[in-house]
Amino acid sequence: MNLDPGIASAFLQAMDFEPLVELVRAELCQREQEGYDVSAFRPAVEQPGSAGQMIQTYLGLQCAPRKPEFRFDEPETLAGIQAARPSGPRQRESALAREVLLDRIQGAWLGRAAGCLLGKPVELWASREKIARYLKLAGAYPLSDYIPRLDPLPADFDFAPQSQGCFRGEIYAAPQDDDTDYSILGLHILESHGLDFSTAGVAAEWLGHLAYLNTWTAERAVYRNLVLGIPPLLAAHFFNPEREFIGARIRVDIYGLACPGNPQRAAELAYRDAALSHCKNGVYSAMFMAACTAWSFVTADVAEIIRVGLSEIPVNCRQAQAIRDALQLHQGIPDWETACDRLLAANVAYPAGHAINNTALMTLAMLYGGGDFEKTICLAVMGGLDTDCNAANAGTVLGVLTGAAALPSRWTSPLHDTLHSAVTPFGTLSLSALARRTSSLVPTPLLTVH
Repeated sequence: MNLDPGIASAFLQAMDFEPLVELVRAELCQREQEGYDVSAFRPAVEQPGSAGQMIQTYLGLQCAPRKPEFRFDEPETLAGIQAARPSGPRQRESALAREVLLDRIQGAWLGRAAGCLLGKPVELWASREKIARYLKLAGAYPLSDYIPRLDPLPADFDFAPQSQGCFRGEIYAAPQDDDTDYSILGLHILESHGLDFSTAGVAAEWLGHLAYLNTWTAERAVYRNLVLGIPPLLAAHFFNPEREFIGARIRVDIYGLACPGNPQRAAELAYRDAALSHCKNGVYSAMFMAACTAWSFVTADVAEIIRVGLSEIPVNCRQAQAIRDALQLHQGIPDWETACDRLLAANVAYPAGHAINNTALMTLAMLYGGGDFEKTICLAVMGGLDTDCNAANAGTVLGVLTGAAALPSRWTSPLHDTLHSAVTPFGTLSLSALARRTSSLVPTPLLTVH
């Protein structure tokens, strides 16, 4: 992927110096994680000089050579990704009754909303230790319900500003959040364009329905790039050092719900959406998530769901390795806390919003949750990092496995079947209506036929 150096230079010259330095620092970190030799550029980043020097450093990083010892194979095209996959079932025929399908899809929407809401108060803390300390002070460790509010709040704690209405006893609906906004927008994309939507079509829907300040990290960078006229298929690759963050993974549950039993199709749809804003492991995590969601209609075996998710991403990518590490930890360590600490330590180089560490941590919560909805979303939050994202994705899968009718009422009743949205012009929506709309996307026969 190439962008004209003149256009790139013009964009960078328009930046204030401090944001420019931060961009270059983040880009150096990202390129290093991708396996490039950035040693020649490190002095300029550690002791930044002029804006011109920073611009040349950024442009130089785009041409950094690959380290010969980098052992991972991380293709970016869909064809390349599929060629690098391990074997997998791809699709499975099933005779799932329409009313059962609806119940399980409604379970997914409820599970996603509940998991997101559970993690919102502590999503900026990232630290497992800090979350545990707060919950112990509140008499709520280990978690088994929504997070209680301590009043007065201890001096070294500060809740996320968007946590209003997210505490036990204060919940009257599922509040607006980007984790659920993208699910609503994804449903709209499928209803408007069908399964043949394009990445460019996703870009158009973003610009038509999302506000710039309701986007974050890679999504905000790409939104800006689109407004500046960078084509959708290039927008993820420039001035976007968070391109392997978790953002694409939070957007794609809807594609798994629309393709029950067909992880390959779900992963393909996730790719088309994710490629707008993310690259490599940021895309792989999304494809993995969509495939897991699709396969959760087929089996209640969580480990099998995860293995099928792995079968839709490159076998030798960093994300796949981190997920396999989670599987191995679960097989060898009886208690979640020890396994969680080891997994976090092994991925400490990645920021709190990165796809690789978060997806592995979410996988660990699903494994140790053992198919139990409540235990799974609580472990996903107690693990730290991006708490609302991890619990929301896990909540979708466990919501499918459990079904709406069997979900514990303490998690669903406070939602009052209501989800608030910032997606224009949809506003406040009924979760049950969203489930019915999603269910109507699935053709008869309900699951794919060989």
